[in-house]
Amino acid sequence: MNTYLLSLYFLFVASLSQALIGGFALKSSLARHLPSDRRRMWAAFSIGALLLALHHSYTLNLAAQTGLYDFSQATLAVLAGLATSYAVWRLIQLKP
Repeated sequence: MNTYLLSLYFLFVASLSQALIGGFALKSSLARHLPSDRRRMWAAFSIGALLLALHHSYTLNLAAQTGLYDFSQATLAVLAGLATSYAVWRLIQLKP
């Protein structure tokens, strides 16, 4: 497998993981049993994750349409997405 295809896969996984993070964070921000500052924190996580998903999607679109890609940036994007997914998953499991 060449680095171009691997970059496309990495960007897809990064975009998908950030979108899922945004959805889970939005769901957590709508929980009524949480204090208002905690709900605002989850809303900020949601907005940031969805903006990152949009950024990764634009980068994926650019790479797919033009062939311009940066393998190291795609690798960092997928690692950051997976690490953030793990962190948000652990935060969701914490008891309020």
